[in-house]
Amino acid sequence: MPKPNIFITIDTEHSIGGAFADPALKPVGNDKRIYGRVDGKEYGIPLIMDIADRYGIPLTFFVEVLNKYYFGENETREVCEYILGRGHDVQLHLHPNYLNFREENPGAQRYRDNMSAYSLEEQSALIAEGKELLTRYCGRAPIAFRAGNYGADANTLKALKENGFVIDSSYNAAFPKHSRRICEDQINDAVHLHGVWELPITNFIEDVPFKGRRLKPLDLNGVSFAEMKSVIDQSCPGQGLENLTIILHSFSFVKALDVQYSRCKIRNYVVQRFENLCRFLHERRDALACSNLADFSSKGQFKNGAAEFFKVAPHLSVLRGIEQKVFEF
Repeated sequence: MPKPNIFITIDTEHSIGGAFADPALKPVGNDKRIYGRVDGKEYGIPLIMDIADRYGIPLTFFVEVLNKYYFGENETREVCEYILGRGHDVQLHLHPNYLNFREENPGAQRYRDNMSAYSLEEQSALIAEGKELLTRYCGRAPIAFRAGNYGADANTLKALKENGFVIDSSYNAAFPKHSRRICEDQINDAVHLHGVWELPITNFIEDVPFKGRRLKPLDLNGVSFAEMKSVIDQSCPGQGLENLTIILHSFSFVKALDVQYSRCKIRNYVVQRFENLCRFLHERRDALACSNLADFSSKGQFKNGAAEFFKVAPHLSVLRGIEQKVFEF
């Protein structure tokens, strides 16, 4: 019986750093937002890969490229070469708000950040530009895409198909305002739409007394290891989701205390969550298939999955809420 596929994905991106609101401020680049350099150590993608490599876990990095309109091309080329040099996967991520740096007054924000703000033709042109950049940086074409802010729509998928992409991973059921623009139906596993495979961020049902019922994505910064483990355990072969997609960010381990990242603290509890997750996936390697998107796409094929949302025991969510309050503030 096929094993559930586990995809760990990392949105890898810079920050506007308050520059739209205050022209005296500058966007924050590789040093803090991607490498996470704080007090002489690296808490960004180097540490993420160090932990994953200890347990043999492959990673997919969705790397934002339109930042070239502020940083130039070398900034992101360096990141792509570093990721590939360590044996992990690079795919395409776009934040069109960087187009504003082509303008005399970037703060006017002529360009919106969500892909859904653009026509099919405009989206196709943006994706073509991103694909060309990433192909030059990596020496191969990307096959998967994620929109910044999960802000895609059905036209995004059509534009991806036009540009030869196989996978979109922009759907997140916890953000219905955006996800319904991609698909009216609620999905939580791979579905073939408009000629590409939509691979949603995996969500579960949080149902805590006096707090209400809501969907929570498997985002390392927002849920505990115990909650992630519960969802993965419920996806045993033949009974649950066939594909589980987890998300974190290049800066997930770093909490900025100001928009310029001049003062930061390390989220050690999030680092420990990731360590626990990677160790668990390694220990369960006989029952789970961890892959990056490039390798999976070259070897296998998705199947249409069910829109199943598992429940997590309320006490796990309560404990996570306590953990966040204790360590985050």
